[in-house]
Amino acid sequence: MNLSQLCDLINLPCKEKVFSVSKELGNVTYFFDELKDSSKWNESLDEMKKKLGDDSDGIKILTVMLICALESYKEYEKMGISKEIFKDTMKFCTRFINEHYKVYGVYAFTWAWWFPRQLSLREFRIDALEYEMIYENGEKLINIHIPEDADLSTDSIIKSYKKARTFFDKYFKEYSNAPMVCFSWLLSPVLEDMLPEYSNIMNFRKMFNIVKTDEKSNDGIRWIYRREDIPAKDLPESTSLQKKMKAHLLSGNFTGNGYGILSEEYIKELINIQSI
Repeated sequence: MNLSQLCDLINLPCKEKVFSVSKELGNVTYFFDELKDSSKWNESLDEMKKKLGDDSDGIKILTVMLICALESYKEYEKMGISKEIFKDTMKFCTRFINEHYKVYGVYAFTWAWWFPRQLSLREFRIDALEYEMIYENGEKLINIHIPEDADLSTDSIIKSYKKARTFFDKYFKEYSNAPMVCFSWLLSPVLEDMLPEYSNIMNFRKMFNIVKTDEKSNDGIRWIYRREDIPAKDLPESTSLQKKMKAHLLSGNFTGNGYGILSEEYIKELINIQSI
């Protein structure tokens, strides 16, 4: 696979600029080896930024990372991981570039700080959800991330979960039975009074044993309203959630977030119901 094929595979909207930047770069594949080590991510990103100079729209650093993604693909091939999972995983950058265009009217990549997870084969998108292998407090965990375009219907989540368990059992056996966790505004307790009991988000929440919450966090603003630089009084009210959350924020409250552990027992019950 070459850079042009990769850009076509992930439907990158600004590929012409990526091609232009790539012609000016020397050999940057050495960054791939550095990105394999999570302890060097910050150092590697700083080195990239120094090497690239002015990069106001982030396309230069995106280009370097896409070149690294070609090295990631070689690892996928060696391991036998499907091209489909590679495509869905690397479309992470396409999703955020398109979102930036919708919000600001220009293409830009502002998520270089997160992309090493995908490039180093630590995070994979499997159907609706993204799964990241992490190691915290001496324990292997799989951290669930929820893409903005994720289908959160129960059937969709169960399908993703089952495929993920099969995936990790096949390719990363040390994580085959690792607990799955999630830290997200979707697990915030304030949502209980804002959403219908059987909405997709509420059904998603029921799948987790929520063990910790932070009611002083406003992490959810970026995901509910797409941006964080709008005064609360000017926040849009295009959805019922936006409207209710805006009133909540104007009263001096926060979106909140929560940390939960996926209830394997509950998931198995849902799978059994599906099979009836």
